[in-house]
Amino acid sequence: MVKVLEYVFEELNSVPNFPETAFRALRMLEDENVNFHDLAKVIRYDATITANFLKLVNSAYIGLRRKVESLTQAFALLGLNQIRFFLIAACAGQYLNRPLRGYDLSPYEVWLHSLGCGVFAELVSEKIKAEHQDHIFTAALLHDIGKIVLDLFVGGELEVIRELVEEEGLSFMEAEIMVLGTDHAVVGAELLRRWGFPQEIIFAVRAHHDEDWMVQNQTSAVVALANTLVNLLGIGMGADGLSYRIPPALLKTVGLKDKELFDVITEGFLRYQNLKENLLNK
Repeated sequence: MVKVLEYVFEELNSVPNFPETAFRALRMLEDENVNFHDLAKVIRYDATITANFLKLVNSAYIGLRRKVESLTQAFALLGLNQIRFFLIAACAGQYLNRPLRGYDLSPYEVWLHSLGCGVFAELVSEKIKAEHQDHIFTAALLHDIGKIVLDLFVGGELEVIRELVEEEGLSFMEAEIMVLGTDHAVVGAELLRRWGFPQEIIFAVRAHHDEDWMVQNQTSAVVALANTLVNLLGIGMGADGLSYRIPPALLKTVGLKDKELFDVITEGFLRYQNLKENLLNK
């Protein structure tokens, strides 16, 4: 097991760094009076981010009445939080565009799940007026990033993991830890640490399946809730798509009442469907 764990963390070195362009843009967005022309100058030199950003913006998801053809035009029509959300989503796609055979997920399902979590996290953040919405969006969109590394090792042990789940009643992640010595949340958090993301985002990714950790702060709680709701709705689930539940303490930490949850699920699913149909043409 120790040897496997060593190989897992060695594999992290093969993952390309998160784009410096995005980090520079996110730092600029910390200023509420950011100059959008200067922001566009930073982003436009990365053709992939620019193309993905405009594709996301032009989905019917946010209800723009006309097609947006430039970054500056998009910035003028979006709020700062929306710019952050689409910027991170535009970058995340390059890491989530290959099949995860160990988890029995296609690239399409991986991307749908991440986008779904982002959509629900955005909605919950709006409703509770979360303090660190930029961190929440980022952590929600990247919460499963560890799967791209751990997938290399899960595949060879998938039958063993499934046997533990079925025969011992363990969750998929508990079986992951028992067989591999770690899980995708730990690996994802380590990857984000190496990339230089803020500690609050790293912690939320690490905590999104841990019932004790996810309630330590609002950011981790919102990300965990978004992930749970997306899983309960069956969005982008694979081999680890088992039954999920919402821990009672989670809603309290988030700041939502039980009676508000139905509206969140209904509105979040409609937002997700809108994005799926208009952006991904599926």
